[in-house]
Amino acid sequence: MVVRSMLVVATLLFVGAVAAVNGARPTPQDPAPAAGTRGWQIPEGARDEANPIAASPEVLEKGKKIYTSKCQRCHGPGGKGDGPDADGDMPPDDLTDASRAARNPDGVMFYKVWNGRRSPKMPAFKSEITKDEAWTVVTYAKSLRK
Repeated sequence: MVVRSMLVVATLLFVGAVAAVNGARPTPQDPAPAAGTRGWQIPEGARDEANPIAASPEVLEKGKKIYTSKCQRCHGPGGKGDGPDADGDMPPDDLTDASRAARNPDGVMFYKVWNGRRSPKMPAFKSEITKDEAWTVVTYAKSLRK
């Protein structure tokens, strides 16, 4: 009887351990964070998405207007993450830091602008701007890199 009880307990522990390991793996619905994305859940393929909006003086001017109205309050007027609404504990990324470019190609930047996230806070703008406007602000934000 004791051996049988021990076998039941061991089986339950084994099943629980297997379930815990399988539950911890990222799934397509819960993608792993892309390297250097500070916890962002960037879906596979977003990194390779190309920006359909080419940089031009007109595009940069339009992008700056969108940035000023939607992004500046957190990212700051120069893109340094020092806007008046920035979270002091988890400030927005410094968009002027060129060393971050490899970790934030156009597709990743678009995903962040379009979808946002809850924590640390980044508003989603897909209900406020068009996809072309999101790509335009990505083009402008890239122009802030030093």
